[in-house]
Amino acid sequence: MEKSPENRQSRSDTVRARAWFLDWLPAVIVLGLLCLISEFGLFGSADSWKLFWSLLNLAPGLWIVRAVIRSLRRADEYQRRCQLEALAIGFGVLITAIYTVGLLQAAGVGDLRQLVQISFIGSILIWIAALLFKTPRTR
Repeated sequence: MEKSPENRQSRSDTVRARAWFLDWLPAVIVLGLLCLISEFGLFGSADSWKLFWSLLNLAPGLWIVRAVIRSLRRADEYQRRCQLEALAIGFGVLITAIYTVGLLQAAGVGDLRQLVQISFIGSILIWIAALLFKTPRTR
């Protein structure tokens, strides 16, 4: 069955999409595994091994930064603009959320760790939503 002209992708688009998937997949798998490992109580103590396991969570975060940079370098001008605008929106949400967390902590409201995690996760979700909203024409 022949694809319609709207659904065809060039070879470079297919290669770019495959490379994007291969950049992100290891980070997501490692992050998922670390979440499972955290259920065994290895995180959050001054013990050297627990400190190692806690700092190991930085590895998928750095891998994600690498994937974002590689994705930006592979993108054409329009896609790069959309990605940077989505990143800017997510960053703005994160800065506003962290500022709010600071105000809440000054007032003695809430748990700092939970509020920071909610801020981080919320900004990532806003970034993804902005990217999906900005780029439906590129798919």
